[in-house]
Amino acid sequence: MKDLSFAIEESKDRLWIYLASLCEKSAGLEDELTLLMDDIILTYMKTTFFLERLPSFTLTHATCSLICSLVHFDRRYEENLLRRALAETADFNVDGLYNFRLMELKQNWEEVISLATRLMDSTDSDAYDISAFITSTDNADNRVAIDNGEVYNLTTGKKANILNVFDNDEFNLIMAVIGECPDEIIVERSNLTRDMLTTLKHIAHLQN
Repeated sequence: MKDLSFAIEESKDRLWIYLASLCEKSAGLEDELTLLMDDIILTYMKTTFFLERLPSFTLTHATCSLICSLVHFDRRYEENLLRRALAETADFNVDGLYNFRLMELKQNWEEVISLATRLMDSTDSDAYDISAFITSTDNADNRVAIDNGEVYNLTTGKKANILNVFDNDEFNLIMAVIGECPDEIIVERSNLTRDMLTTLKHIAHLQN
């Protein structure tokens, strides 16, 4: 991050990152760090939480879209819980937040797991239908464009952050697209596979 200095201290089982900035830059940087915590806990760790607890299944475009829709469902509510927890702490202790202050979140995730366990045996068509239903009920009102491997939210005028959650570029693209709550998806310059285009058609109205 621009204007942010840091130092790292590491022990056998702990990692500390000390951050510093000019006072006049601190508020903006703290906002950026809060967004980073959203990604760490509500995307990376939530996805891992689901995948570690679900019974064995094949991760396909269809099941990936289902997992991603579950990960992003209720995101605004979860962000509010995380911000409240951050406001009550002196530092951004990821383990402490995750294991103690966010127990309400993890309990909610356990309930989602019980639902997802039953859904993962569905056909691809069922997985797409369930994913589309979940996504459409979560403030899906944005026009989203995919251009040369990048995702842009045309409604908000912002470029989406594509996180490296899966070992598959198209699966990471699915996560980014669903995270933007699309009502319409526009595909411009891209080399997307047929399975990916099929997935996008189920997530929202597709133009290409």
